Amino acid sequence: MQKKIKNNGAFFVLLGAFCFSGSGTIQALAPQEATPFVLGAIRLLVGGLFLFIWCLLNNILQFPKNWLWKNVLFSSFALCAFQMTFFLGVKEAGVAVGTIISIGMTPITAAIFGYLFYKEKPQKSWYISTLIAICGLVLLNLHGVHKPSFLGICLPILAGTIYAFYLSQSRELVKENRPELVMMILFLISSLFMLPIFFIYPLSWIFSQNGILVALGLGIITTGTAYSLVMAGLKTCETAKAATLSLGEPLGAALLGIFLLNEPINIFTIIGICALFSSVLILVYFPDKK
Repeated sequence: MQKKIKNNGAFFVLLGAFCFSGSGTIQALAPQEATPFVLGAIRLLVGGLFLFIWCLLNNILQFPKNWLWKNVLFSSFALCAFQMTFFLGVKEAGVAVGTIISIGMTPITAAIFGYLFYKEKPQKSWYISTLIAICGLVLLNLHGVHKPSFLGICLPILAGTIYAFYLSQSRELVKENRPELVMMILFLISSLFMLPIFFIYPLSWIFSQNGILVALGLGIITTGTAYSLVMAGLKTCETAKAATLSLGEPLGAALLGIFLLNEPINIFTIIGICALFSSVLILVYFPDKK
């Protein structure tokens, strides 16, 4: 029974990662004047409002139990910092390199944070799965790789580290609370941190029909639903394991790009997709031996 519960946690994280994977496809449909910073701020705000309505309708809108304000502030700040460093890193290094470095760095730093904060030692399958996943990620983005600058390497590394830190801090908040309630509060606090962005960059595109659909898609699907599923999984899933399962995001993004955006496919893409899929299967079904 315990193993079944743990596997359910892994599936929740994986399902959340697949929800994240729609970000690139939805952003590709955004109006031309939409900046990455505004998109990042909008997705947090809309995600928070969506979960507020969800919690209200499901009668779970209450003050959390045993609330750890230190973890709340660290998690909220990490959410903001990840948006900024990831988008800046992608802009500096390019989508392929920025994605490879940031997402590939997350499982490694998550394992470090998991050990530092919770004395967690990754299971043996984690090492195999993470190595296969990172190789698959490189192959998946091989066609877009170019030599990045020093800043183009540092920013994605920082983004991956920040996201891993967020995973390590936020998991404490869902031990006695509903993940939707926790993420609602984190999103709304993060939105306050990112409030200045709304006064710096143009916002008129949001009020167009396309802009509204993009904002709702990013906020509801790739933020509110995605993060809540990951948080639900973190109740029983180790930090390092959750970070590796988050590599399901580029797997889902690749499949969406191929089938919805008609992106080109080659042998490296196929091998990369197979490698990411294999890494997920190994991590979910391999026995939890330390």
